[in-house]
Amino acid sequence: MKKYLTYSILIFSLILVFALKINCFARDIAGKDISISLPDQVKQGQTVFINIKTSKQLKNPVFKFKNKTYKIFKTGENQYTGLLGINTLEKPDQYRIIISDKNGYLNNKTGISVVTKDYPKQNIKVTRKMAGLSATKHELNQIGRAKYMLTSLKLRKEPPYNSPANGCINSVFGLRRYYNGKFSGNYHKGVDIKAPTGEEVRSITDGKVIFAENFRLHGGSVAVDHGHGLVSLYIHLSKISVKPGEILKADQKVGEVGMTGFATGPHLHWGLYVNGTPVDPMEGWIKPVNLCK
Repeated sequence: MKKYLTYSILIFSLILVFALKINCFARDIAGKDISISLPDQVKQGQTVFINIKTSKQLKNPVFKFKNKTYKIFKTGENQYTGLLGINTLEKPDQYRIIISDKNGYLNNKTGISVVTKDYPKQNIKVTRKMAGLSATKHELNQIGRAKYMLTSLKLRKEPPYNSPANGCINSVFGLRRYYNGKFSGNYHKGVDIKAPTGEEVRSITDGKVIFAENFRLHGGSVAVDHGHGLVSLYIHLSKISVKPGEILKADQKVGEVGMTGFATGPHLHWGLYVNGTPVDPMEGWIKPVNLCK
């Protein structure tokens, strides 16, 4: 009887130890303490902010959208952020985002719904001379290179930022452009701020100047790298006040409003690009700016 009792106690002890090990393993999994924040729904032309908080160091974290991989950057103590620009012409549908890192600590799959946003139309009257104006190969290469600039600069402050110029918006992002009543086949990839010639133009936040030069189509132009795939572009400037490679602070002057290049009046055209995709700056990036009456 004592022999059976000894065996019973031994078996019970083994079961108890095993149960405790299972509980410890479950606590370790829960102890990963990963918090991933991103919206369930996003509009065409909007930016998705993927914010991650975790108690462990991540190794080369990335996320995948539509079979393309994007980097996630460390933005603070135990904090990481990834940016996804949704194309204005993206098909409304349900998409999958896969988030991972090389340590295997991150391994998350989630869905995001892209919904339609209705953009207005605009007709612009142009002269025959302006209609025949085209970009040079050099300026296309410069702007194309800038849009896809991806660096680990840690200069950027958290949005929303101040508007790059004083004035009102007379052309919003995403509107369908018609020239002399004919559809151009494209959409407006930035925001136009109506302001008098000479009005100060400022960098929306900290960054590094990619280029600062005069182009045939875009006129006086400045591109600023804000790090982590975020780039801002300021064009039609009458004066340029910065040089390539210069480090800028938020609200620092980059130039002055003008109507150089393809422009029918003095204004600032400025665009915001996330990993090469033009996004609406007024959706989560910039403080409210009044529309022109």
